Amino acid sequence: MSLPARLLGFAFANADFLFEVDRSGTVIFAAGAAKDLVEESAETLIGKPAAALFRAPDAAKFNTLANGLSQGKRVGPFDLELASGANADVSMFSLAENGANISCTLARRKSAQAAPAKDEETGLQSRDAFLKKAGDAGAGEALTLLDVPALSGLCATLPPEKSHHLLRQIGESLAASGATAAGRISESSFGALAPATLGDLGLSQRIADVFAGADLPAPKINQARLSLEGADLSPEQRLLSLRYAIDQFTEKKRFGGEAGDLGAMFAEIVTDTQKRLNETMRTLGAGAFALAYQPICDLKTGKVSHYEALARFDNPEGTGATVKFIEAMGVVDSFDLAVANKILSVLEERPDAHIAFNISGATIDSPSSFGLLAGILAKRRKLAPRALIEITETATIQDLAAAGMAVAALRAMGYRVGLDDFGAGAASINYLHAFPVDFVKFDGAMIAKIGQSKRDDALLAGMAKLCGELGVITIAEWIENEAMAKQALALGFDDGQGKFLGAPLTEIPRAQTPVGKRKGVTTSWG
Repeated sequence: MSLPARLLGFAFANADFLFEVDRSGTVIFAAGAAKDLVEESAETLIGKPAAALFRAPDAAKFNTLANGLSQGKRVGPFDLELASGANADVSMFSLAENGANISCTLARRKSAQAAPAKDEETGLQSRDAFLKKAGDAGAGEALTLLDVPALSGLCATLPPEKSHHLLRQIGESLAASGATAAGRISESSFGALAPATLGDLGLSQRIADVFAGADLPAPKINQARLSLEGADLSPEQRLLSLRYAIDQFTEKKRFGGEAGDLGAMFAEIVTDTQKRLNETMRTLGAGAFALAYQPICDLKTGKVSHYEALARFDNPEGTGATVKFIEAMGVVDSFDLAVANKILSVLEERPDAHIAFNISGATIDSPSSFGLLAGILAKRRKLAPRALIEITETATIQDLAAAGMAVAALRAMGYRVGLDDFGAGAASINYLHAFPVDFVKFDGAMIAKIGQSKRDDALLAGMAKLCGELGVITIAEWIENEAMAKQALALGFDDGQGKFLGAPLTEIPRAQTPVGKRKGVTTSWG
């Protein structure tokens, strides 16, 4: 195997260290700079047994996995302890072009870290901690939101010690106000919870006094205060709606940067958010949204392989904003179930159709949500040969091992499973390692750059080739014209999707007409 091919595998795996072993387990190639992981240089590893990199019994586990790996297969990532004492995610590939040798990658194990409970600069509760408090607050408490528009700009101009002192003083003043909880929710915004009967606690004046004590000009302070009497929402939905409303408030999205009656505006945002959430849940429950179908075509022939179903909402916000709202409110699993139900019904009505639909990583990652989805799909598994499931990266999957088993369960039912927008997020490579997928759809932003950089084109071609070695079908998004279709085909992509190959349709055609039938386009560009 050539050095460029090895390095491509190194880049593709997003690893810190790459090494290859022969079937005896001896290291025959090594690359990377990870002395904190392996405690010696890549050159000195060559000729040594790879098992020496690991502590027992993980060395035995490594050997077992390597010995059982058949050609063209991959395993991992799995967590092994190295001889250095560090933990690493280890993946193994047996590529066809590499004979009997096995390519292995090491990536530093990143331990999950809990969000900090305190804001270091002010000493107040962090944004997440404070919003959790606000979400749990009773109806007898009121939330006060304070915005000091000039604060972040002012701190940038002050000497570091004076800026630190100013923020610390603001934090101490708000904490001593009698509030049951106080937090910093943005660079220039603060929140406080207190019994509604206590009034506003003079919080704006407290901040003004801090500025006066620091010999700084009196700042403009916007203040909003509202009762936390909530709509008929679950505690989680109440927290998410409050978080969404605060984001809208602090970013001034709803009022063009003008202060106005902030208290009334903020109360309106909360009310509208909760009302919108209830309406959205009713829409999803009734399946009261439309579907459009965009063709995915074979790049060699132009013939339709299948169609991707795209949800369409008939409301003033539009589909994109509605889907973002659904994700922000934490109800994307309900959306996924509604879409799955609708697609399965279409497949029952159209025995000639093959349709792909999206499922969020959040649904795959949640045992309860996935259990509901799997139940729906299992009851109608006779439709599985004509249904494709695209996993999106709208939420990061935390438990890759459990999610891998979930994907395997879907494939065991007969459903084809793939990764959507591959390459757009940092987790894409990890998902490809962890999940036994049938296809990957490459992010359109990457495809749109084809032809602009030889290096990027080479990387795309290598990624497409490696997917092919793994038996994974590749789909290129955003195919806008014939030139892009030819370029994507030349780089090794199997299928394509985009305006050139077909715009979204309200119904799936009975006769699947090749794109080549269009005026000015030949029946094949391969």
